[in-house]
Amino acid sequence: MNQIATQAGADLGDLPSIQGLNTFAIVARHDSFSSAADELEVGQSAVSHAIRQLERWFGCALFERDHRGIRLTAEGRILADGVGAGLTRVHQAVRDVQHLHEHATEVVAISVSTATASNWLIPRLAGFKADHPEIDVRCVTTDSDRNFDTGSVDLFVPVGRARWPGCQRWALCDETVYPVCSPDYAATVGPTPWSVETLMTTELLALQERHRSRMRWSEWFAAVGTGAPDGAGRGITNDYTVLLHAAMEGQGVGLGWHHLVADLVTQGRLVRPVSEAVTTGDPLWLNAPPGRSLDSATEVLRDWLLEHA
Repeated sequence: MNQIATQAGADLGDLPSIQGLNTFAIVARHDSFSSAADELEVGQSAVSHAIRQLERWFGCALFERDHRGIRLTAEGRILADGVGAGLTRVHQAVRDVQHLHEHATEVVAISVSTATASNWLIPRLAGFKADHPEIDVRCVTTDSDRNFDTGSVDLFVPVGRARWPGCQRWALCDETVYPVCSPDYAATVGPTPWSVETLMTTELLALQERHRSRMRWSEWFAAVGTGAPDGAGRGITNDYTVLLHAAMEGQGVGLGWHHLVADLVTQGRLVRPVSEAVTTGDPLWLNAPPGRSLDSATEVLRDWLLEHA
């Protein structure tokens, strides 16, 4: 009768109780009902009852009992091997889930230019992570506003001046621009600060841009009241990070956006050879893609960036 009931239960995919299997595994490990009862902090009769229920479920003895104690039957040994391995995996899975829950992180993707990533965002992310260890920031770099997929990120800082229709946006910082060069290059020209006229005689480094993004040398000179011809400056690269490295290596003077070069000036890797600076009316904007509500993690990053910009 027990064997018939057991076979029917197996066909239905039923299993013995997990509690009963756990009790069995502990008894098998100790080869003792009393030792298992001590570990489980229950009476020995409760352990014996759990094993008898398990044996009724299988319809066979799992332990041989005599005056010398208990030992596994052939069926019991098969079950002990399987249950031991299974419970080990269950316990590991429980620990893994607990670890993921306790150390759960949310990911926010933000797109910026390579220069903004290298000189502004990445140096500040350690501070953000210290304040918000529950949030991971994934930085996606792009140096063009053309064919840019806003759907793949949560926040982005445009490369150029164009406004993105339908986007939420927040003013991250003013656009302040001034010339920068290496200390050694400045010394070869003369004592600083130079006059703007002296600046015009130096090697002016410029970007080779396939599309108009932000301020050029001609615009900068016009803003400080000097008429420099359009096209002033030698285009050496289309990558602003490369241009900054050229300036640091003493190859000439580049335009420095304050939020990107301030740390380099503080470190003494770049200097401001003239006192003039231009602050435009077009700040650096932090944008969120159109038609998307910000989740809590994105809001936290946005607010932190605005505070620390």
